[in-house]
Amino acid sequence: MTRVLHILDHSLPLHSGYTFRTRAIMAAQAAIGIEAQGITGVRHVDAGPDPETVDELTFHRVASKVCGPPVLREWREVTVLAEGIERVCDQFRPDVLHAHSPALCGLAALKVARWRSLPMVYEIRAFWEDAAVENGTGREGSAKYLLTRLLENHVIAEADHVVAICDGLRSDLIGRGVDPDRVSIMPNGVDLSLFGDAPQRDGALARQLGLGEGPVIGFIGSFYAYEGLDDLISAMPALLECHPDARMLLVGGGAPARLYSRPKPIRWAWLMPFVLPAGSRITRWSAITR
Repeated sequence: MTRVLHILDHSLPLHSGYTFRTRAIMAAQAAIGIEAQGITGVRHVDAGPDPETVDELTFHRVASKVCGPPVLREWREVTVLAEGIERVCDQFRPDVLHAHSPALCGLAALKVARWRSLPMVYEIRAFWEDAAVENGTGREGSAKYLLTRLLENHVIAEADHVVAICDGLRSDLIGRGVDPDRVSIMPNGVDLSLFGDAPQRDGALARQLGLGEGPVIGFIGSFYAYEGLDDLISAMPALLECHPDARMLLVGGGAPARLYSRPKPIRWAWLMPFVLPAGSRITRWSAITR
């Protein structure tokens, strides 16, 4: 049986798009006879046992705390994660190391892959330097931005194979000079079996929000540029030509101001009657976005 060790920034039981994708990958591998386990670095902040089993998946932890000035602190993160990977490799004996972005995970995995002569796959979920710019924690062209990209490029160059979640990321990598044959795409997907039966449409809430009886195009998530919400908004006029009673509902948080940062025709105003903060009514709102 092939064994794969996933090197992760964080994992279940924390909830995020990152952890849900990891769960789906590991569960799919298990379904085809691959034994998969994971190990998280010091940024996994949820206190739990080591190892920890969640949804029948096993995750090992790195309990060390790191400190120090920037760059030195990150290098210490890489060092303690590599030591943790070594410890798990002694027990689990993986055939493949599968590192997931950010580059710190990839650097730690590369160290161990070289020591043990193991193949290493590097999966890129996003370019974290660009994500930091979008969420306001980084600045394009800064020293941190450039260093993060330099480290990412190094991991990409040394990995045996690279996996991107979309064609946009793959095209960017090819533009950096990466051999197209070394980059595969594994897009996000939806396992409908996890959601059960769809709830009945909440007509009362639709009327309360002024959405009418027509189709509602909904988005529930974070309002950042990489979600492509501007494209969704731009597509609405064309959709209205076919479905004049269509409406749009955006639910979530992040940076909603950017959605209104460019001029729009006045008639668009009624396409987005509400931008609502995410909260306890998510399930109810999702029942009208169909």
